[in-house]
Amino acid sequence: MTTTLERPAAPAGPTPRSPGARALTWTGAIVGGLLLVSAGFSALDLLVMGSDDATTASESADYAAAPVVELVADGQITVTTGGDRVEVERTATTALTRAHYSVDELADRLRVQYRCDWWRPGFCATSLDVTVPDGTSVIIRARDGGVTATGLSGPLDVHVSDGESSVSDIDGDVSIRTSDGRTDVSDIRGSVYASSADGSITVSDVSGSVTTRTSDGRTDISEVQGDVDAMASDGDVTVYGTGEPVALDISTADGRQTVEGQVDPTSSTHVRIRTSDGSAAYLRPRG
Repeated sequence: MTTTLERPAAPAGPTPRSPGARALTWTGAIVGGLLLVSAGFSALDLLVMGSDDATTASESADYAAAPVVELVADGQITVTTGGDRVEVERTATTALTRAHYSVDELADRLRVQYRCDWWRPGFCATSLDVTVPDGTSVIIRARDGGVTATGLSGPLDVHVSDGESSVSDIDGDVSIRTSDGRTDVSDIRGSVYASSADGSITVSDVSGSVTTRTSDGRTDISEVQGDVDAMASDGDVTVYGTGEPVALDISTADGRQTVEGQVDPTSSTHVRIRTSDGSAAYLRPRG
């Protein structure tokens, strides 16, 4: 008699992963790696700042007036109006690395830069405290620090990578672009453009028009005499009226919509409010 033994079936192999699942895995790994690198740099900063190698140095200089003054720093930038020359006070705090100061006196502008050697391990922060003459057009580029601008008589253009912006008492148009940080703008005798990738925007007391764009953060606008165009991808948008009727265009894809201010579709003043994920409101004058 012959006996036949059946061999058990081989276990099934793992189910092939879809392209989407593999993409999510790679994305998670990349984000995790970036977080680890960021944490490593933060720990290194704390370590070197507590060492005996950390130093802070300040110097000052002044230059002839120019139609345009451009300021670039890897840290805080402060600018205001006064005198008939451009006065610059610079400060750098470094540990195991260096800061570089440079000035370009061109035909139509003065460019002042105070930058760090970011490719070196260690800590570095630079700041500029600047006074410019009346009527100067000011351009600011702050890489890792906030911006404070007040009492200027001339247009202002600000770019901030990581830090808060505070702008007030400006006689001229203002443009502010922020990657990560809060933006506060007030008392502007001109028009305002403000955008933020991640951070709230507050604008008040503007004689001209206001345009705002934010990807993630709340927008609050009040006391604007001209047109308002406010858009947000993720965040509430609130515009306070002046008491005068406006032609209103308001919508939200996912959120509450509130209208309390005076509205007249024939008004020459236009207010547009758009938000994809958040509440949209046009309210009576604040206070």
